[in-house]
Amino acid sequence: MMQWPSLSRSANDDTTIIAQSKLPDETFHSQPSGVALSATSSPASPPPPYEAIHFMSRPHPASQHIPGFIAMPSSGSRPARRLETSALSVTRYNSDHSLSGGSSATGISIPHLREALDSLDTQMASLLNQRQEIELHLEQVVRSQSPIYRIPEELLSSIFVTGVRNMGEEDSLLVATLMLVCRYWRDVAINTPELWSDICVSPHDSLEKAHRRLARSRSVPLDITINFTPRADNASGTMENIIHAMDLIRPALWRTKSFRLSVPNKPQAHAALLRCKEEAPMLESLCIRIFHSMQEDHYSSPCLPLFKGHTPRLRSCSFTSFNFNWDKRVVSGLCVLQLGGYWNGYSPSVDTLLGILRGCPCLEELALRNMSDVDSETFSLEHEFISTKVVKLPKLTKASFYYAGIMRTRMLLSQITFPALESLDFCYLDNLTPVLEHLRQQSLTSLPLRYLRIESSFFNEQKFILLLRRLTSLVTLELVDVEDVTCFMLKVSTCIYHHTTFNDPPPEYFSATNGSSLGVP
Repeated sequence: MMQWPSLSRSANDDTTIIAQSKLPDETFHSQPSGVALSATSSPASPPPPYEAIHFMSRPHPASQHIPGFIAMPSSGSRPARRLETSALSVTRYNSDHSLSGGSSATGISIPHLREALDSLDTQMASLLNQRQEIELHLEQVVRSQSPIYRIPEELLSSIFVTGVRNMGEEDSLLVATLMLVCRYWRDVAINTPELWSDICVSPHDSLEKAHRRLARSRSVPLDITINFTPRADNASGTMENIIHAMDLIRPALWRTKSFRLSVPNKPQAHAALLRCKEEAPMLESLCIRIFHSMQEDHYSSPCLPLFKGHTPRLRSCSFTSFNFNWDKRVVSGLCVLQLGGYWNGYSPSVDTLLGILRGCPCLEELALRNMSDVDSETFSLEHEFISTKVVKLPKLTKASFYYAGIMRTRMLLSQITFPALESLDFCYLDNLTPVLEHLRQQSLTSLPLRYLRIESSFFNEQKFILLLRRLTSLVTLELVDVEDVTCFMLKVSTCIYHHTTFNDPPPEYFSATNGSSLGVP
């Protein structure tokens, strides 16, 4: 029969303590203060209530990090005491109490049992929170050791610029995707001004977006695009949006590298260009496009000079229905010149174009599109082959004449030399026979033509075959909607490359009438 230690109960407190315990000191210890020990208690007294029993064990080294343990100095260097009610002490008490045949104190034990469970739940929740925090910190530390996070910010920024800007046109979706990877990448992307140098205002790109990109671009060169198609012409506020867009970018014109303006009509273009009065020392490309080219009104007068006439780096101009009064100062020293959409009295004369070409000795690309033809009575065809005033274009590699007028095209090609021409387009020019003769004469010196396309025109087959004999570098020949081309001409053209030795390979294919293709074996 288990013998219980003598107990006594305080008169002012129901708490019972253990006195003269026979159990080891490492197991139980009396806790409540203010309770006196009594040596007169009977040995047969019932065991003390469990709330006075506190489980004690030698603390594990890790217990100092567990909430609920507090190191308290005591006589004899006892170990730290548990302040909360221990579930083990409650279990030990219930087991011993049942063995001794004692009755449970329902009013005291149930609430304390629940309190013990709540205490354990609190401790477990606290430990789980600590575990989650440690796991999160561990994950961050492991992630920080990844090579991608050890790349210097400057190098990562250069990778972003290379990946985005080398795609031809900047993809705003790709920039947004980069910013969604992680916070570090987002900060690097925001602090990379080159990623925000493309400023666009259109029905799909708001002024707020343009303002945000303009602020993030800092002081890097800008590519500015204002694009309102004719579909937005009837939309309310188009003119107002164009004016607000120009007012937004006007302070940044000094660092603009390219400027593209596309508007439905001339009044809107006039309103936008009136705000281009600041110098543009970094401008390299200028594109102005007016969709309603046949419109004639009082806004047809030019808004000159653009950018105060100070565009020392301008190398590319593309004008569609924009009347710049054919001022040579606007289009001098160019590498790319594209003109189109000039009808009736606004179309340029041959002398005007020759004067512009003389001011562009380094011209590499020339395109004339959609122009009223010049009057044949304004010049004499007897001077067509006189080379006293020939314009030399030694770097011209690409030329295109699309509904530019056969007389204009004929006279231009008779007055210029192009020894480096590689690509040539003729579209909707009626009789090309005189033009083919000019090309044959140019081939007597140098004509490394590799691509030739003729659409909706006719010519003399014999002269065309004579020209093909001279085009030893020709790789691609396209004949689209050329009704006078016969199968005999195509066979003869093929035989030319079978019976003649060339330094370059023969044409890869012929694209014949109505888009059909004939392979060259």
